Amino acid sequence: MVGAFFIQSPPAPTGSEPMRLSPRSAAAALRRRLRDAAPRSKEFLHVIATRHGIGVFDEQWFAYRQLMMEHLTLASLDAQEDRDFVWVVAVDRDMPPRARKRLDGLAESRPYLRIAETELKRDFVPDLAAWTAAEAKARKKGWVLTTRLDDDDAIHRGLVGRLREEAAAYLAGGGRASVILSPVLGVNWVPAKAAGHRAYHHSPSIGLSLLERAEDPRTVYRNNHRTLAQALVPWDYNVRHLDGETPWWLYAHTGLSHMQSEGSDRMDKVAGHRRAFKLDAARLAPFGVTAAGARIIRETPEPEVTESLFELNRRGLDLEDEIHGLREAARGGDEAARERIAELHAERRRIHERLVR
Repeated sequence: MVGAFFIQSPPAPTGSEPMRLSPRSAAAALRRRLRDAAPRSKEFLHVIATRHGIGVFDEQWFAYRQLMMEHLTLASLDAQEDRDFVWVVAVDRDMPPRARKRLDGLAESRPYLRIAETELKRDFVPDLAAWTAAEAKARKKGWVLTTRLDDDDAIHRGLVGRLREEAAAYLAGGGRASVILSPVLGVNWVPAKAAGHRAYHHSPSIGLSLLERAEDPRTVYRNNHRTLAQALVPWDYNVRHLDGETPWWLYAHTGLSHMQSEGSDRMDKVAGHRRAFKLDAARLAPFGVTAAGARIIRETPEPEVTESLFELNRRGLDLEDEIHGLREAARGGDEAARERIAELHAERRRIHERLVR
């Protein structure tokens, strides 16, 4: 189905024979498994959502990115003191096979992780909103809390608990408007140099959350994180900052993390900040990052880009726009439109197959 998440069933345990169930029995078994792992909140469903290489078809790019994801993002979620959440990892439906196999392996023992397939980058937000609304309805939740998290960053082990406490307190206090929850303090760092500094952002890309009614959620990804509050406050949305002294997020600066900007020198600025410090095991532990994991990341050479990732990203978005424009005709049975969409997908894969070396 074009423009909708496909949530894959968990793979069979390694070394076991695959279960042979009828479609109805298989669906029932999956529902029971998901229900057993469901969030326990009586009022709201908490969904942490991450985009993972949608539109990327380079196995080498994924090898490095998944190294970061496993030892940073996944490690921080495994370490959460409050596990009452679902983590939706959105991937391209044509994700390279080795990368997909590795991701499936990471998900196998983690019932909180859902892998969601989508067709295009532009489909991620509406697909996430539709899935969240359906999941909340199935679990009889009146509210949904959605949280941003990139696939190469980490959050403090207490962030989920703090977000949920704030959301519950807001609802218990009679709050009925949607509310933005912003963890404003964090740490910028360069993993290759194990150096970084404390940082403030009024609306960060990591941990920023939106609590809204479940009937028609737009999710925290509805706007760019920098402008979310500015766009929504005039519409009577509320804002709460998670202030204090706790650094809630760990933002990793790498060459591959800056696909949206050209000529960025943020890595040098972060590592060379006059208040920079060494991120040793003690400083990384609150984010669930182990000393071994940090060492693996630090000692693994970052791939070199073959050409401007910024320009490749723009070209890919242009192809997506053309595909989107042909969808209605294709759904109506126009064979020429379907053939053109197939050609555009092939070109989209071709230009993103060798991003790094």
